[in-house]
Amino acid sequence: MGAAGQLDREVVRALGARGHTVSAVVRRPPVSAIENSVEVGLADARYEKELAPALQGVDALVNVIGGGTLRRNDVASTTTAVAMAAAQEIGIHRYIAMSAGMLALDRPLFKYVLVPLIFRHILAEHRRVEEIVRASALAWTIVRPSALTNRPARGHVASLKPQPRAFLTTRADVAAFIADEIESNKFVPQAVFTASRRA
Repeated sequence: MGAAGQLDREVVRALGARGHTVSAVVRRPPVSAIENSVEVGLADARYEKELAPALQGVDALVNVIGGGTLRRNDVASTTTAVAMAAAQEIGIHRYIAMSAGMLALDRPLFKYVLVPLIFRHILAEHRRVEEIVRASALAWTIVRPSALTNRPARGHVASLKPQPRAFLTTRADVAAFIADEIESNKFVPQAVFTASRRA
């Protein structure tokens, strides 16, 4: 769900490359073309009456919608609540949610300087998303990558605890992890820290 952004398109590519039938749901037609093999549905994810019909026939729902800003917003949490309600209504049991590895950062500089000055709104929104997902009866996995980058894929590592010096995760590696998780169901129901392998 959501296929017009950078991470969104990587997820679509990763799933399509493994032979999965991919349906992308977007609010407006994406500027960049999505692979021809992908069915694109238009729906506003803030409204269950629009979203539920667009999700018919889906086995697993990957929600990569975000606010795209450090300012106060509730785009991710609002669409998460609607998506989970729609999934339960039409019988989708598998759900992948996006969060951030920063939720577990406890370094003094980050906690007492960067969070109050820069990251407080986005951190609060990630927490709201996780609360909504954890309260669900769906088979969910929360993905917590470190800082995202468009660098080439290096292979991903995943763990239930933050990894030391795992500062960057390529979007391609996040997408590969999501594809792995949909196939393996290894981290259900858990929040997983992901990062790219260090060179």
